[in-house]
Amino acid sequence: LILVTEYIDGITLQSYLEQRGKLSTTEVTTFLTQIADALVHAHANNVIHRDIKLSNILVTGDHQNRRFVLVDFGISRMAEGIQTIKRVAGTYHYMAPEQLRGRPCEQSDLWALGVCAYSLLTGIKPFEGDTEQDLSKKILLSIPQPPSEVLEEIDPDFEYILFHLLEKEFANRTPSAKALLAELKKWSKSTVTKNITNKDFNSKNFLPTWEKKERAELKKNWIRFWIFATLASLLYGIFSPAMSLGGLIIFYLGQAKGNILKTFIGIYIMIFGILAYCITSDILDLFLLNIFGVNETSADNFLEGISKVQLFVKWILMTIAVHYLTQIIKLRESLLLHKTLREASQDINRIIQLLKNFVNTNWGNMNLRQKYIDLLLFNGQIEEAIVEAKLALEVDPYNFGVTLILANSYFEVGLYEECKQVCDYYLAISTYSFEFSDLQEKCKLNMEN
Repeated sequence: LILVTEYIDGITLQSYLEQRGKLSTTEVTTFLTQIADALVHAHANNVIHRDIKLSNILVTGDHQNRRFVLVDFGISRMAEGIQTIKRVAGTYHYMAPEQLRGRPCEQSDLWALGVCAYSLLTGIKPFEGDTEQDLSKKILLSIPQPPSEVLEEIDPDFEYILFHLLEKEFANRTPSAKALLAELKKWSKSTVTKNITNKDFNSKNFLPTWEKKERAELKKNWIRFWIFATLASLLYGIFSPAMSLGGLIIFYLGQAKGNILKTFIGIYIMIFGILAYCITSDILDLFLLNIFGVNETSADNFLEGISKVQLFVKWILMTIAVHYLTQIIKLRESLLLHKTLREASQDINRIIQLLKNFVNTNWGNMNLRQKYIDLLLFNGQIEEAIVEAKLALEVDPYNFGVTLILANSYFEVGLYEECKQVCDYYLAISTYSFEFSDLQEKCKLNMEN
């Protein structure tokens, strides 16, 4: 087989960066756009590059016609084949958290692209470590220094695009190369450069762009929640919902601040509002009968129909309100984790302690618990990881992530029989899983030896 490719008369992006020191926002935007366009085509054909880095990108053309070319697909794989072959591959500095665990996907290429863009813009890598283990810890746990702390000026929305590529969770990261192109196009249309300066910058009070956006989104969701919760309450009348809503707010504030007196006052006000509804509901019925001119003979049927309509509308409004409340909980959790990682990114023991506190106050939150257990295992606290994993599985017996951590923990301490039992248990439920099948085979080999 002979493959004829285009000859690129240029230098690697690594050499280009060494010559320039750092690139302008305009050049980085051009770079992101061109490489993202290449990834759209590759991913559409189920090809994951898995080794995007500065030395695997060629630069050619002059300043007006700069061209960035992605090369070296030597370790790329078909996305469909990831389930059958496990390889870490790639270069550590550019590896996404999931790639370090041997599970690269399309979003792993976007992470690597974000690392490249960050390096080009700031002249430094987002994650550094003296050893591969130290570097892996930084990638898995820490949040890189915001470019706005390194550069004199940067558009905050462009900074957000960069950090969106470097989110550790799939749900928060840029979902696809196509989505990245859309973000860049939207940003380019809104502004070329805002030249945001840091003259009044105070690192103590600084909030990264993505955290500001999360805070703004949290505020919007609170407003939406109270709007729909209030509308649902209005179906009870005027006086009672005001009492119930006021009691609910006081109850929430009491819970949030740990004020027992305020909590009980809120409960009493809510009860009073419900009693008020029982009293005023007859008045409301009479009002509706008069408005629609319903006679006494058909009043019962009319009021029954009104009650059904009220119940249906109230159910819809409350469902929407609960949806926004769920989003609020997720955003608060995300803000809490971001703040923790930002403030304690250099001290892994402090992060573990903070996550432990979060887990103790959010016992049913499996996402937090899995992060905590994963971190214990990564830090070598294997016995603690085993105990926490067992406790978590009592809450959610079929949780894939926690079960896998438990199996890996047993394997790390040489308890191959226990590891195999966990793998057998999960495979009996799921019929097939690459991770558990692979670990099961390793256990068998070690037990035979």
